[in-house]
Amino acid sequence: MFTKIRTNEKGFTLIELLIVVAIIGILAAIAIPQFSAYRVRGYNTAAQADLRNAKTASEAFFSDWQVYASSAAAGAAGLGGLFISTASTTGAIAANSINGTSAPSAATSFSTGVSANVGLVVNTSANGGSYVIASKNASGDRCYGTDSDATPIYYVNGTLGSPMLAAAANAALATTNELGGLAAAGAPCTGGSVTLWTAL
Repeated sequence: MFTKIRTNEKGFTLIELLIVVAIIGILAAIAIPQFSAYRVRGYNTAAQADLRNAKTASEAFFSDWQVYASSAAAGAAGLGGLFISTASTTGAIAANSINGTSAPSAATSFSTGVSANVGLVVNTSANGGSYVIASKNASGDRCYGTDSDATPIYYVNGTLGSPMLAAAANAALATTNELGGLAAAGAPCTGGSVTLWTAL
């Protein structure tokens, strides 16, 4: 019994396989850094969206009670506390009394959603008539801020991988824009090429 030998079979040569592997390696070297940049941009967008939502909620609160809310305990004027949310919690920002100007009810509160890993701070002026809000995602590289005396959203470069700290938000003054062209009050919003609050 004879076995027929196949002589016309073809396969990939070692050179062809090496070329394919090299092409895949080059594509991966280009795609992975871009993917990381897209992720950071997404984290920054979450912090910016939370800031816009908090600004809207602050203005709605003011239209009801004629004072702005603060993230400080009992809505006290001055530097606010820091709210950081996890994926399953929401930061609630109390505003029962601001510098002696009491809201009509102890149950009155200002609350806004805070995305995962985003830190949010709301500072109010001494009379409760002005605020500064700042936010940063712990995985992002930008801090965002807004002021009741101005309409733009501002940003400043922050430290990548650092969570928001309450000390990073500028103090709120009664009739002044505390952000435009000024530096952030503290870390982690004090690094990189953009060091002054700049309008988007």
